[in-house]
Amino acid sequence: LDLGYERRTIVSGIREAYTPEDLEGMRIIVICNLKPATIRGVQSKGMLLAAETPDGEGLALLTVDRDIPLGARVR
Repeated sequence: LDLGYERRTIVSGIREAYTPEDLEGMRIIVICNLKPATIRGVQSKGMLLAAETPDGEGLALLTVDRDIPLGARVR
């Protein structure tokens, strides 16, 4: 994941909803100030933010609606 000021690996459970190709070029909102955690044997340094349907069947990553620099802070 390119944060603008560095690249990070973030492990998530979105495989059912998105392919790697779907994510290319997508500007998503992530939490970066979390303590690194090992998930499925891989160190994850952040968390993707997503919305889920009430039945748990649908998932949508939170994105920005304007062209802002990578690494911009959420306020």
